[in-house]
Amino acid sequence: MKVAKWGKALAVTAALTMFAVPVSAQDDEEGPMTQGDDARYVSATYVKFKPGKRERAFEIIAEHFMPAGEKAGTPGPLGVIHFQTGEWDAIFVWKLEGGMADLEWYRSPDNIKWYAALAEQEGGKEAAGELMGEYRSLIAEAQTEVGHYHATEDDADE
Repeated sequence: MKVAKWGKALAVTAALTMFAVPVSAQDDEEGPMTQGDDARYVSATYVKFKPGKRERAFEIIAEHFMPAGEKAGTPGPLGVIHFQTGEWDAIFVWKLEGGMADLEWYRSPDNIKWYAALAEQEGGKEAAGELMGEYRSLIAEAQTEVGHYHATEDDADE
């Protein structure tokens, strides 16, 4: 299954975790500096599932969350990495289309569209809520970090 396909339905991952954003200013003698016009911001959510629950979590993602994302037409993550080693099971990397301002949303317009599609698909808000509750119950720990990269000529227009 293509990584991009996972992304369309994984908008929930960002909604399920609280942003653990360390705040640090990039200062020089003249004051704070921005990252520049070529900076593209991302959030990376690390997820650790409870023992024996990883398979069920990805089943929910594949069979429920992904189809809802496709139906809603919401953007997915830039990528998903499944770890073989280390303390985390997976990382979901999301492009912050609006830059750091995207962190101001409690629920973004895309998250609202995605959840509406999930509720329709599952037979109502109550059923969607139960599914979300089950998914959240599978997560032992999650942590989100925010960073940026500098666009190349190939992606400068994005």
